Amino acid sequence: MPAEQPLVPVTSPTAVPAAAGTVTTTSSLLVTDDGSGPMACRNGNWQDLSPPACQEFAITGWDWDPAWDFEEKDGVRWGTFQMVGTFDGETFAVDEVSQPEPEPYESDFEIPCPTPDGGWQVADPSRTTQDAMLGLGNVAEDIPGFAMVAVSTSAGQPGPRDPMDAVVSLYVAGDPAAAEEIVREWWGGMLCVTQVEHSHDELEKVQMALLDIPGMNEVGSGNTDNQVDLVVLNDDGSIQQWVDQEFGEGVVVVESNLRPVG
Repeated sequence: MPAEQPLVPVTSPTAVPAAAGTVTTTSSLLVTDDGSGPMACRNGNWQDLSPPACQEFAITGWDWDPAWDFEEKDGVRWGTFQMVGTFDGETFAVDEVSQPEPEPYESDFEIPCPTPDGGWQVADPSRTTQDAMLGLGNVAEDIPGFAMVAVSTSAGQPGPRDPMDAVVSLYVAGDPAAAEEIVREWWGGMLCVTQVEHSHDELEKVQMALLDIPGMNEVGSGNTDNQVDLVVLNDDGSIQQWVDQEFGEGVVVVESNLRPVG
């Protein structure tokens, strides 16, 4: 039997990789044009600017269609579009442009604990108050191994205003029993404590290390999957391979904004 070949180390990405073949954007991009040619980007603080500034990558083959929904001010045109075309790492050559309606937000949150026998029950109504619910964040953050906290209804819907209908889901990388004991000193409402692999502090360090990745559009770690989500303009697989090597498999999940058509 031949010996296994050693894994070839992958270096930290230094440029946005080119895309193979025809690709499509997975969400709408901001496109701006100040007269010197259209530029595009996915994220940023441009929502508060009028006109916005956006210079992530250049676009060729673009022609502003009067039928499109876009704005114009001080000689700058801008709008949000989805595109199909090719990308060489610096320039997107457009074949098709569309402006689909944004999809409505739908929560996919599930309480990570099974429903107790008899359903979710408030343990102590005297400590199930608005003040107790609002102060939970500060209490939870001091728990050893704290990862995150989420508040939902007993049906898993987000944002209940009534503390008596709120299930607090606490995620900890430490001892769940010890964490529950600490929280119960403050909160008497419905409570789920679940153990995860990585603490908030651990994932935050990983998140900070990814801020300078070329083409980085968004990075965050406050999710119930207990991982860092990294959104980049394009990943040909090398970025995911590098983060797996650097931080361990499953710690960072890379989402590419450009994906092969079909």
